[in-house]
Amino acid sequence: MSEKWICKKRAFKDTWIERLEADANMQISDGNIPGLYLRYYKTTKAVSFFMGCKIRSTGKRKNIFLGRWSEFTNVDEVIARAKECRKMALVGSLSPDVSDNEELKKQIIEGSSRKMFDDTFMLYIEKYSTLFKKPSTQKTDKLQYRLYIKPLFGKRYIDTIQEKDLVEAYATWAKKTSFSTANKILSLVSSFWDWCESYGYLPRRSNPCSYIKKGSNPKYKPTVLDQEGYKKLFKSLEEGPARSRMHPRLFRVIKLLALTGCRCSEIRDLEVDEVSLTEKMIHLKDSKTGARDVKLADAALKELEPAIKEATMMGSKYVFPGIYDKDKSVDNIRKPFEWALKDAGLPHMRIHDLRHSFITMGANMGENMNAMKDAAGHSRLTTTEHYSHLAEAETFKAVNHITEAICE
Repeated sequence: MSEKWICKKRAFKDTWIERLEADANMQISDGNIPGLYLRYYKTTKAVSFFMGCKIRSTGKRKNIFLGRWSEFTNVDEVIARAKECRKMALVGSLSPDVSDNEELKKQIIEGSSRKMFDDTFMLYIEKYSTLFKKPSTQKTDKLQYRLYIKPLFGKRYIDTIQEKDLVEAYATWAKKTSFSTANKILSLVSSFWDWCESYGYLPRRSNPCSYIKKGSNPKYKPTVLDQEGYKKLFKSLEEGPARSRMHPRLFRVIKLLALTGCRCSEIRDLEVDEVSLTEKMIHLKDSKTGARDVKLADAALKELEPAIKEATMMGSKYVFPGIYDKDKSVDNIRKPFEWALKDAGLPHMRIHDLRHSFITMGANMGENMNAMKDAAGHSRLTTTEHYSHLAEAETFKAVNHITEAICE
């Protein structure tokens, strides 16, 4: 059974075409240019333009593909191409034996078989990412594409992108963000390229991403809190809502990060149905290593109980709803964290350093590393053991005590 199409008539304007979104396939005819119409495809969200006109040389009516919306800067360009096509049809230059305006004729005849980067990437998200990638990774892919890839390649045909284009793009991404972020963006392009090869959109073994030299960020040495540092930080976090006038919910997120050793996104995006107060557990549906359980200490439970009560009263699915939108999770906890650090007289830290501090504290106290691995949600013990090097000072104290005893 063929797909149902909704047909309308409306004068083409940049504003509404840019925002066009529907749950059905749509064909919309322009009210000013006879024969000009667009098609909106619900699966790919793509908009393509066509010109219906009679070819003088054959006497037959033909729907000529003009291009996709991503190829044009504005509606005026669409209209200009439509008028040129109609002119060609009237003088017969679209017939096979006439060579007038060969470049435009080539664009019209071959354009429909070539793949635009923007349209094809949306297919990649639909057919590959949703099937093989976690929801959080899909979200990151879409964000990276929108911010970094689409501005450079969105309006280009995928078969025109060469290695030198990606080398220049990588340099742009690294300069704008960091080497680690640029490496992730390039990895996404590489995955997309391999997918295009599997569908025959690009030749096999044509992926240039593996040949691009990648950089690395300077090694970051995390700032780790000791017991005294924790006391100072929590004192400031407790007093933060009253003295800083920032929302108490923001400070509670930071406290819970410090008390669980979770990754920032795991607490910030935590949903009410993932928390079991009776089991003293958080059942994360998704994390960097997949679904996992987080065991909660009593101090963490004391922070979660009022948070869940507040979220339930607000009707939000998130334990920490957004300050201005309950349907989104809380955002921008960096500002209250910096306030608390400054107020406590502590050095600069990343929010992720709270996770380093939690695991290192366990290493310093001699906790079982397998237990720490489970608490941190690491997939391998070697990852957890990486944190133990931060406890070298404690190790030196231990060996000094032993050697002093031997030498007495």
